[in-house]
Amino acid sequence: MAAGRRSHGVAGLLNARLWLLPVVTLVVVAGCAHYSSRSLLPENVRTIYVPIFDNRTFRRGIEVELTEALKREILAKTHLRIVAKDEADTILFGEIVDFRESVLIENVADEAVESNAIVYVDFMWKDQRTGQILAEAKGVSESARFVLARGETVAKAKADSFEDLAERIINMMEKEW
Repeated sequence: MAAGRRSHGVAGLLNARLWLLPVVTLVVVAGCAHYSSRSLLPENVRTIYVPIFDNRTFRRGIEVELTEALKREILAKTHLRIVAKDEADTILFGEIVDFRESVLIENVADEAVESNAIVYVDFMWKDQRTGQILAEAKGVSESARFVLARGETVAKAKADSFEDLAERIINMMEKEW
């Protein structure tokens, strides 16, 4: 008799799980009904011009690399089209104010083992039609570590920090919830 009850209990448990699965699925789907992967940028802004960022550092060429990373991020994560200045609804101005490379860990021979690259920028996103500043920030920074023993380079760390910084700028351009 005990074995019969056990099998009935297992069958009941399986039936409860089968019944519970659709209910949990419905709750999850309903909870996500208001979620959207759409960009949170203003709907009335459709185009953007992104001139090459200014560069106050002594490292030449990083302004081009950062601007290209930003353009890739805009195309990948927003509804905006990148156009010429005279065709754009908005302009995203920016300036690299500092780029630092620092050694984090040295070996016994005083050789760098692990280093850090950090970039600081100021930016302003302006509506060219109205003159309104849509977003602005100073001292926005991003860093990336690199380990020389693994073959990582400052160039790779720089590229990683530019990608992360571009993503951060796009997030700062989005309107509040």
